[in-house]
Formats: sequence, C-alpha cells, structure tokens
Amino acid sequence: MAKYFNAPELSVMNQAREQIFAIRTMLYKQFKIDILDTDALSALSIYQIVNQYDPDYNINFARNGEDARSGEILIENKATRVAGLLTATGKPRKGAGTDAAFQFHAMGDLDHQRYILVARNREDLSVMRIYDISNQANRTIVLDYLMAERDAWLKRTAGDKTKMKRDIILLPEKIILEKLNFTSKFIIDNCQVFKD
Repeated sequence: MAKYFNAPELSVMNQAREQIFAIRTMLYKQFKIDILDTDALSALSIYQIVNQYDPDYNINFARNGEDARSGEILIENKATRVAGLLTATGKPRKGAGTDAAFQFHAMGDLDHQRYILVARNREDLSVMRIYDISNQANRTIVLDYLMAERDAWLKRTAGDKTKMKRDIILLPEKIILEKLNFTSKFIIDNCQVFKD
C-alpha cells in the first residue's frame, strides 16, 4: 500500500534528514565510516551492551569478514526487529519475548566461533534481548539446526535459479530458548542477556 505525506510533514522529515546527514558527515570526516551504511548503528548499539560484560568485544566496520571479535574469537552478529512487549492497548503481547527469528544466508558461512543474536524493539530500536553463544554444545545445536534449514532450502529450490535468488533461512528464538543451555542470565541497560 502506498504511503504519502503532505508538504509540511515532508518538511519536518527533511529537517531531521539534514541533521542526520550532518552527523553522518562529521563522523565520516573523522573516521572514514559511513554510520548510515549496512549495520553500523545496530553494531554500535550491540557494542554498548556487550562491551559492559566483555571488555575485549570490538566491532568490525568493514563490509566483509567477521562482524566482531573478542580477543582472537571471531563473532557473527545477527539482529532482528520485533514488536515490543505490550500491545497498543497496553496489554502483554502474545509471543513477546519468544518471537524473534534470526536470518542467515543458506549458502553462507554458518559455522562460527561465537554467535551474538539480538532482538531489537521495532519502535525505538532499543536492544531488548541478547543471546551470546560460544559454548561448543550450544554452537553445535545452532549449526545443526542451520544445516538442516540449508538442506530444506536446497530441496525447496531444487536447482531452480528463480527460487534461489533469496537464500534466507531462519533460526527462531523459540529454538534457542528450548534447546540451548544458558548458564548466565542478567540485565544490562534494560536488555536481557543470555550467555552460555
């Protein structure tokens, strides 16, 4: 469905865009990083929380390679947006806290030394939940699930190139909560952190 705004509304948006562009330009001149590119803002918000319990955690701003590292451990970050905990009327939302799904490329690299999976609030982009997975048993569960999803995707597409353009597979939050063992659960800046 099309969504148009009137001239005064577009003017308000354009004023905000000018401020955003000015901030982006200032940061680009200083660091040669386009803060509006790819997942830069998301990575910074993840860093803000993870660095509080893992001071060695650092994010990679290059387009290729690992998303982050901690010491010599390379990390795959995945973030997704979910609705908040409450409905518009203020009632608890059905499925809240278990409804995220993390996207991977079926034909991409699925095996990682550490996964950091993040559910962000769709409205304010705040980080609501982090699953920090580095334990070998948990990593094996994640990889086995993703490999099964890859196999299912390959069967669905059966070599049909028109079907292979979108190779997204999902790791549901429910699977993480049901099958993985987290030894540490805590809250940082209103974000639930699950760490193994």
